[in-house]
Amino acid sequence: METSALAARFQDEERNKSRKQSIKESRWALAWCLYSFFICIMWGFDGLAGSIIISIATFREHFGNLYRGQYVVDANWQLGWLAASLGGMVLGGWAAGLSIDRVGRRPVLLAAYLISIGGIFGQFFAETPAEFLAGKLLTGIPLGIFTTVAPTYASEMAPLNIRGSVTAGMNFAIVLGQLIGYGVMRQASLYPDDRQFRVVIAAQWGFVGAALVVLPFFPESPYWLVAHGLENKARQTLEKLYDRDHDVEGHLAAIRGSLFKDVRDGRSQGRITECFDKDNLKRTLVGSGMFLVQNASGAIWVIGYMSYFLQLAGMSASQSFDATVGLCGMMVVGNVFGWFCVDWFGRRATALWGALVLSLALLLIGILAMVSAPGILWGVVGMMAVWSFVYQATLGAAAWPITTENATSRLRVPTQAVATMTNGLSSAACAMFLPYAINPDQGNLGGRIAFIFGGALVVGAVFIFLMVPETKGRTYTEIDELWSRGVPPRKFKGMALITASTEPSSLR
Repeated sequence: METSALAARFQDEERNKSRKQSIKESRWALAWCLYSFFICIMWGFDGLAGSIIISIATFREHFGNLYRGQYVVDANWQLGWLAASLGGMVLGGWAAGLSIDRVGRRPVLLAAYLISIGGIFGQFFAETPAEFLAGKLLTGIPLGIFTTVAPTYASEMAPLNIRGSVTAGMNFAIVLGQLIGYGVMRQASLYPDDRQFRVVIAAQWGFVGAALVVLPFFPESPYWLVAHGLENKARQTLEKLYDRDHDVEGHLAAIRGSLFKDVRDGRSQGRITECFDKDNLKRTLVGSGMFLVQNASGAIWVIGYMSYFLQLAGMSASQSFDATVGLCGMMVVGNVFGWFCVDWFGRRATALWGALVLSLALLLIGILAMVSAPGILWGVVGMMAVWSFVYQATLGAAAWPITTENATSRLRVPTQAVATMTNGLSSAACAMFLPYAINPDQGNLGGRIAFIFGGALVVGAVFIFLMVPETKGRTYTEIDELWSRGVPPRKFKGMALITASTEPSSLR
């Protein structure tokens, strides 16, 4: 494999650093990664609130109808709200994929924040299901933008030996948003009126306000700067974000090598359409496929409908809220384990074994749901806790580095945009049948729906085994080389590459 002497030296130094050294040297770059994840807390919060808000009694009274002594929100409106949010997410991913290449991340984030403010306003003052739907559509667009910006930014800013852990932090932000959402909802439930759900919606303004204050100082990724011919600015950014002894010239050489390896038509940044070219199609399928696998695992059902499902099964509102907060806490702990799993065991192994264990957990949930016995509901809750921990430690954490690392540097943002759209579309597909499947006035499947997700996840495990490569410890140039040589994904881990310098040895 050919590369410049400067880039080879820099990459060798990066491999030989300890995690502690990497964190210390790149602490300011990592701080901006945390900012990019902070804005994704809104995705976890909004995604949860949009689904679980139907478990709030006053919300059902406000937007629902009386059915056998209890208020139930019409399944068509549930479907419409989820479809609006996820449809907006697809639109936002598409818009981010087109606009980031042209103007960079900061202007795109500003537009997303302004749209988000409007969407939250629409939800807060909604008096009819249709008005609430319009607000959900508007807030969905920024979520698609956030989930395209954050993981790609983190994967470009993070040092090699902690790249997987840092990128997996994207999922931690989402889970943290869900946990905050549960906490806010638990406290808001103490109000006697429609503030029970309006306070939950209004809380999202706090995230936007804090993010807007910091946005003017947000540095653009050096990859984007180099790709647009702003190498001096990229050098200045690296000098500001890293310690003085950081090899800035080597870092720039590595960026140039990964960007210009497959430049087409004089463009160092790619288009979304290129993701589906013959040379890139498999890599796009890997990134997008991981989000299909996530949704096949039942994430929308367990995370979004957990409290509602438990109430339908006979648990009181306060008990269901407490149970869901506890399960969300398990997700946070599981995600912290995921940071280490993706770097210790690798991306491929973490995702594969996670899919297999989750399939078994879903099978057991389905079996327990068919049993009528006192206390069996707490057995279902227990298995959901197992699912929550394992999901966040494996599939939830691994999907993000798998997607960003398997794309070329030129197509990282467009590939993540396609993955965001895939996530939104597959989530919408699940949302189309979930209300009808679990509502008591519809399919009334209850916990038996776990059998459907368990079977789908077995197929997902086969996909991971055949298609997902191990990219742990690989530079982006090495990953490009392995894909270009046609190495089967399951053989990436054992394939050795020898680096040959394209410059005189005196440069070493």
